[in-house]
Amino acid sequence: MPAFMQKTRGVKWEKVRKFIDIDDSKLEGVSALKQAEVSILFDSRNCENIGSVLERWPRVTFNWHYECDEIFYIVEGGPIRVTCEEKVIEGSAGDIFLFTRGTDLKFEILGKLIGLTVHYPKFEEIYKRYKKRAEGR
Repeated sequence: MPAFMQKTRGVKWEKVRKFIDIDDSKLEGVSALKQAEVSILFDSRNCENIGSVLERWPRVTFNWHYECDEIFYIVEGGPIRVTCEEKVIEGSAGDIFLFTRGTDLKFEILGKLIGLTVHYPKFEEIYKRYKKRAEGR
C-alpha cells in the first residue's frame, strides 16, 4: 500500500461553493457549508474509498444531515457546539468528533476554526448522495 504525505503549511484554500452546485433552498445547511473554505489533502487520486480535507470555518450556525462517516479533529480555534438528539457536545482545539451516516445535527461554530476531516466514502460518492437528497430522490 502506498503512503502519501501532504504538507499543511501554505495550503491553497478554496471556497466550498466552488465544488457544490446544490441550490441553497433545496438542502438544509448547504448555504452555511458553502461559507467554509477547504484544502483537499487526500482524494480519490490517492485513495479509492476515503478522503481528507482541511476545513476553515467562519462563525456560523446550521443544521446538517450526514451522508457519510466522518472524523473531525479541531486543529485550532473554536469553540464549536454540536447538538444531536437534544444532547449538546462542545469542543475546541485538540478535540475530535465522530459523525456517522444518517445523523442529524445542529452545528454552532462559535469562533473561527480550522479542522481536519477524514471521511468515508470518497467525496464524489458523498456529493452524489447529497445531490439525490436535494432532488428528493
